Amino acid sequence: MFEDWQLAMMEDYGLMDTSTGLVNRVARVLARSPNDTIDTAEFRSACYSYGVDPDSFTQSDLDQLQRKLNEIT
Repeated sequence: MFEDWQLAMMEDYGLMDTSTGLVNRVARVLARSPNDTIDTAEFRSACYSYGVDPDSFTQSDLDQLQRKLNEIT
């Protein structure tokens, strides 16, 4: 079994299929973008490339994504 801190780290790096894990997975992909702003096509591409449905993102998820991108970059 995993310790709580190990599960938290896996979620932080997007290795879990929780809502937060999926947001973090997409954030880590988008953080590598050379663009200053992320357009819809780039967002959708990042989602699809890592098996995340972009249409499942709520406004809360998008806000969380923005916070994570700010934290990473």
